[in-house]
Amino acid sequence: MKPITLVTTLCLIVSAWSAPQARIVGGDDAVPGQIPYQAALSVGGLYNCGAVILNELYALTSLHCVCSAGSDRPWPPQLFSITAGTIDLYSGGVRITVEEIIVNPNYYDLSTGLALLKLTQPLKFSEYIQPISLSQSNPPLNVEVEISGWGRTKEGEADMYRYLQLNEATVIDPADCARDLGRSVPDMLCMSHPRKNGVCLGDFGGPAVYNGKVVGIASAVIGECGSYLPDVFTSVADHLEWIQNTMEL
Repeated sequence: MKPITLVTTLCLIVSAWSAPQARIVGGDDAVPGQIPYQAALSVGGLYNCGAVILNELYALTSLHCVCSAGSDRPWPPQLFSITAGTIDLYSGGVRITVEEIIVNPNYYDLSTGLALLKLTQPLKFSEYIQPISLSQSNPPLNVEVEISGWGRTKEGEADMYRYLQLNEATVIDPADCARDLGRSVPDMLCMSHPRKNGVCLGDFGGPAVYNGKVVGIASAVIGECGSYLPDVFTSVADHLEWIQNTMEL
């Protein structure tokens, strides 16, 4: 793919619901080994999203991190790599190329679809690289979940934030997101946060964790990043059977 084409296409990897403007807003720097299941996803050598390590050969991310906007057809897997084992996006860790991208055919909306990344070689687990378990149920309303990512720091910035950020969000009724979106998405988890907090472009594909298990994958923001409006995550429990069955093939 020609560089100019790739750069142009990368600009299309945004949520259909928003024009994000910031990173994991209001977050704190993670410390090494604190979030060992978090990986960064790059395409054509450029970081664009997060991913969640599920086992030695598989990571999970958001569908629109691997496709052009409005499409469920992923780009060639050899364009993608994940980086794991570091909180510094530009130093340390290991980078492994993606061998295959498997799109969940059961998505309800392109913006909340999921994709599994099969790696060309297994990850070597350590205190800095570990898988995370999948939740079998959605978290209760009003509990706090942990969110993380390397999303951008300001509008128009070319690079993602260098250091992995950690923050919290509160699970609220999906009807609140549906009202703001103008439609309901069955597999949606709705997360509220104070103003100047929350996820943004570059954080998509990253995890929401409750009781040590991943419950959601960051999918979209409503309106601007860090606004009073909630963020949208895709429920892992709603797609648990597909994820597990696909990894066993």
